[in-house]
Amino acid sequence: MLRHGINDVLRRLAKSEERLLRSDFLAPAVPSARVAVRLGGVICRFRMERAFAGWGVFRPSGPDTAALVRRATLAERQEYLERLPARRMILCCRQGHDWLGWPAHHGDRRFGAPALTRVRLADEAEQFAVIVTRFDGAQCWFDRPDERADPAAAAYLRRAWMEQAAPDSLHRRGLTLEERTALAAALQLRRQSESQRTEARLHQALAHGGGQLQGFREQDDWLRVEFAVDGERHVSLVGKRDLTVQLAGICLSGEDRRFDLQSLVSVLREARTEDVPRVGAEIGEISEDQYWRVHPREP
Repeated sequence: MLRHGINDVLRRLAKSEERLLRSDFLAPAVPSARVAVRLGGVICRFRMERAFAGWGVFRPSGPDTAALVRRATLAERQEYLERLPARRMILCCRQGHDWLGWPAHHGDRRFGAPALTRVRLADEAEQFAVIVTRFDGAQCWFDRPDERADPAAAAYLRRAWMEQAAPDSLHRRGLTLEERTALAAALQLRRQSESQRTEARLHQALAHGGGQLQGFREQDDWLRVEFAVDGERHVSLVGKRDLTVQLAGICLSGEDRRFDLQSLVSVLREARTEDVPRVGAEIGEISEDQYWRVHPREP
């Protein structure tokens, strides 16, 4: 009896698959991802023949490929979305073609604990706007702006983000905990992105001369960079904007600013052969304070 029931299920699935391969289906699509359609409770995924982003009507062109037939109408898109559970989100920042959003209501536990979530196809939305998304079990898809949200609050948060204001220092009436948390998340993502860009710049500048970055720390308008040249550790102070050397880590008689981080590597190599004194509290014969008293740094 059990075997007979399984065979019936397999036959029904096979027939459904045959019908699907002869039918068009509606699906949202994003670059470099597969489009999906539900078949008898099973998700079937197809690789698009050509890159496409948006809502489309597709036709299977093989067992695992599909071709775009046409763009979906607004009515078709809305009918698709209304079958999915709604979730209000606050958009924090862009990430590639998508947004990262924060839940606009922490009490809604249908989707798990509050966390940053990727929101797809929210192309025309603005940062910190509150939107309605639809969750299909794997992805959050943009549905529409939330008509109940105050657009002035989003504009206020964008200004705070530009000024890098601390979320708990904001005093706008009616600002919610979720909006403050969204701002905090956006600021953290911004810092991480800036740190990654800085690390890449330092790595590239040092690698050009054969140096190896080991770490860095921000100090106001400067970066304290730790690196190795031919296995020897060095610590230098450089400008954030253009990596101009403020303190080379060796005694250059106040000529540190003639170099940038890239050219400094070769200078350090030459200094090894000339027994030039090293500068710095950790590894130098001369402390930074002593060096700057003799060679004052420019304002």
